[in-house]
Amino acid sequence: MSTVDSSGATGWRATLRIIRSYLTRHPSAVIIAGAVLVSAVVTGSLWGEDATSWGTGPTALASGNWWTPITALIVPDSTIETVLAVVLLLTVFVYAETLLGHLRVAVLFVATGLVSVAVATGVHAALWSIVDLRPWETTDPVLDPSIGIFGATMAASAFASALWRRRLRTVGFAVLVMFAFYAGDADSWYRLVAGLVGFVVGVLMAGRPRLEWHRSSTREIRSLMAALVAVTGLGPVAAVIAGGGRGPFSLVASSFVEYDQHLVDRCVAVYSRGCDHQFALLVTRGAGPVILALVPLALLIVAAIGIRRGRRAGALLAVVVQVLLAAVAIYSWAGGELSIDSWADGTGLEYVLWAAASIGVPLVTAGTILLLRRRFSVRATPAAARTFVVTAVLAFVLCVTVFMGSEWLLRRSFDVAPSVLDLLTEALRRFIPPAFLQGVGQPPYPRQGPALWVYQWVGVVFWAIIIVALLRLSRSVRGSVNDDGRLYRDLLRRGGGTLGFLGTWRGTSYWYSPDRSSAVAFRLVGDVALALGDPLTPPGGEDRAIRGFIDHCTDAGWVPVFYSIHDAQLPVFDRIGWQYVSVGEETVMVVSEVTLTGKQWQKVRQPMTRAEREGITAVWTRWADLTASQRAQVREIDEQWVADKALPEMGFTLGSLDEVTDPDVALLLAVDAEERVQVVTSWMPSWRDGALTGWTLDFMRRRADGPNGLMEFVIARAAQRAAADGIEEVSLSGAPMAVKPDAEVSGDPTTLRGVLSWLAETLEPAYGFASLFRFKRKFHPHYRTIWLAYGDPVDLPKIGIAIGRAYLPDATPADVLTLLRSARGGDR
Repeated sequence: MSTVDSSGATGWRATLRIIRSYLTRHPSAVIIAGAVLVSAVVTGSLWGEDATSWGTGPTALASGNWWTPITALIVPDSTIETVLAVVLLLTVFVYAETLLGHLRVAVLFVATGLVSVAVATGVHAALWSIVDLRPWETTDPVLDPSIGIFGATMAASAFASALWRRRLRTVGFAVLVMFAFYAGDADSWYRLVAGLVGFVVGVLMAGRPRLEWHRSSTREIRSLMAALVAVTGLGPVAAVIAGGGRGPFSLVASSFVEYDQHLVDRCVAVYSRGCDHQFALLVTRGAGPVILALVPLALLIVAAIGIRRGRRAGALLAVVVQVLLAAVAIYSWAGGELSIDSWADGTGLEYVLWAAASIGVPLVTAGTILLLRRRFSVRATPAAARTFVVTAVLAFVLCVTVFMGSEWLLRRSFDVAPSVLDLLTEALRRFIPPAFLQGVGQPPYPRQGPALWVYQWVGVVFWAIIIVALLRLSRSVRGSVNDDGRLYRDLLRRGGGTLGFLGTWRGTSYWYSPDRSSAVAFRLVGDVALALGDPLTPPGGEDRAIRGFIDHCTDAGWVPVFYSIHDAQLPVFDRIGWQYVSVGEETVMVVSEVTLTGKQWQKVRQPMTRAEREGITAVWTRWADLTASQRAQVREIDEQWVADKALPEMGFTLGSLDEVTDPDVALLLAVDAEERVQVVTSWMPSWRDGALTGWTLDFMRRRADGPNGLMEFVIARAAQRAAADGIEEVSLSGAPMAVKPDAEVSGDPTTLRGVLSWLAETLEPAYGFASLFRFKRKFHPHYRTIWLAYGDPVDLPKIGIAIGRAYLPDATPADVLTLLRSARGGDR
């Protein structure tokens, strides 16, 4: 019981340390978030009470409430807004605080907020009294803490790196413009003004008054186009959620609703050919038709996902959907019901804006994608494409069959008895969103019961299958993996470093430069390409090889990552603007320094002396040269080691018995006087200009009941053998997430380092990485930091998961639970 209590106390202490660290590093964000919560409680807006008396705007200021610009920045007007404001403060605003500092971000929150409120209020009053535009037709008070949040964040964007500066501004303004032009409430326009004010303030603060054009990489263009397509899909949804919206583009929402109430009302007075369709939509309304109406927007989101991955199918899907949406809008405007009524009401300006949103935005987006079509070159395999086509055809046939069969049996539920042709016509219409059927006529339809349920949902089921199939298709890549490692082995003999031999292991793929002089070995986990070790290049070719591999991954829609690289590669990543983080330490013994004399070598010398006294000998050999008895014993030792772990064997940079059998790998055994193998180690070769220059320790196994000290004996003998053969160095391999003695660790670790540290701590009780690293210190090695380099911080969670899957490819959910229990046990 005390053990459990101790473990629980340890967990609470760790949690408190994390919270205390967060509060210390982000005081401005925490204080403002606390103020928002307190104000929501005091005013009652947290549980839905009216807090508009604290809001600002033309009416509030005209009434003499001069303090409202301040309270409007702190008091939220609803429960949802309270939650959103706190979340933004503890995430986006925290990043702004990291860029600007505690004091400046707090000052900018207030300053940009007040300036934005003043500017927006003046424009609000002028437009409301003079132009009478829809976005400004209300003078409801504005209450929105996110005004100051967006102002400060856009100001902070000027101090971000080029990558994040562009992303913050592109995505931030896309979201702000989307809500302003589609939802159109006054709060949305005040936020947009705040973003513009913050942008100008940030540019002036950073001393960059000129707006410079920066060339974007293929990957960044894909990300930005994906954001644009996503906004065109989500904007109408925002207008629908806002009750139709009041923004200049809000009328586009009429194309994505279950039925058009405006047309229904007009049909009551004046019948036209579109009335039958609108009455049918009204009678058969329900959740299914609502979802079916939003299918084009869902397809745009799927297309955005594909575009970000560089998928040709995603770009094609986006172009087709956008063109169809524009065609529907053109039909509605030129010959449908909407155009007649809109111009008759005399609201021409609003419908010019409607035309811009419904026709202009889709066509401009489609045209932009077509201009950039070469950036979306990733194609699916023929097998995956065939699977998609077969799935789509079968789903269509099945849904049509089910619809016609069930509706024929239930035809008494229809308003008019349908014929087979009527049912076939309606079956085809069930897959088409209502907006695409304006003015086409209306066959009979069911009014109640199971027939109505099938009528409402058959189209939704079909499109759900299609969307899932599209997402699965986007995971397939044509002809981008090269599994031929023969050239890699040839290049490795020219020189590949102490960890280069890892690239010869099973499951590794290869990229080769066009002239076949450079290579990168990588492990593909999902869509993350983990390049393993330093690239193999001629002297001075590192830059070209790294860039070539990155371009290859970009073309294939993968996330490139370089894992276990050394210091010599880092200048290349500095030049291309990548980031890198330490993921461990490699311990290397310089053979000429291994004297085994003096007090410092006592911890190695004593086990050697004891082993020799007990008749232990070191046998340097290869797998092919082992006797049948020795092979059986090695397998026995390995099986015992794996069984004792009760967890899956690890891979990736940790070899198993499969890698021991490689003819280039050397073995060093500790054999007792009775010819019994007590310890087995494997050593991977490294070359330079065709000459053997080093050995790297990989596989380490010992009998559980064997004598102590034999591992020291074997490693010391390996160093002595290397010295006799003229070898320069012996690497004891890397230790994941290890830190060399007396090293300074950053106080602000990245997300990825946190994930990897957690992974190492979780695996420690089961695999003992830290204890093994401490064991290697007694050989007085040199420490070489190994790094992980990545290009996009957005991909950090995906990268961390990929590394975990690479190390534990066969882990089951039960294994993961066992690991977590082991980690908790280690804390006790």
